[in-house]
Amino acid sequence: MSTPSPSGTYLWCETCRRSYRHDDAPESLCPVCGEFMRPTGKMNAILRGLMANELSPSPIVTKHRQIVRLIWTRNGQGEQYYRLLEPNMPYNRFEAKVTELICRGAEEGWAEIVIPAAPNTDERAYRVEFRDEDRFLAELAGLAAEPEVKRRGKRKEERGKREEVSDS
Repeated sequence: MSTPSPSGTYLWCETCRRSYRHDDAPESLCPVCGEFMRPTGKMNAILRGLMANELSPSPIVTKHRQIVRLIWTRNGQGEQYYRLLEPNMPYNRFEAKVTELICRGAEEGWAEIVIPAAPNTDERAYRVEFRDEDRFLAELAGLAAEPEVKRRGKRKEERGKREEVSDS
């Protein structure tokens, strides 16, 4: 467990199911997935962390995503995509979204993540190949065109809609 901020709170990431110190997460964005995090008290962070151990994805899944991220961002490729597309989001969030896009592409069959059977010093052995490059480019353009939505504001809007429905 990290030390809290002077206000006695931590930041909780719903996606990664873990807490961070305010110093570790500039702008309240998760350093792993880039999602917006919300403040939580010390006991709440401890209890959520204990419960999340049973609910969180396997560490191997997290490491796999990290490898995919390393592959597509190496040699400044991630920054080049970011500068070219000028998405309405911070770079770390863009990285996380493109990583998820590539993983989804591999799952759906229009992308392939190539990882050698044994560690290799030749970085070219680690790559992403697109079976449908047009699909990737269209998905990437759509991702970059998405307006940034702060989760906090979205939840308030949804809560307001639920209250309106329950009042009727």
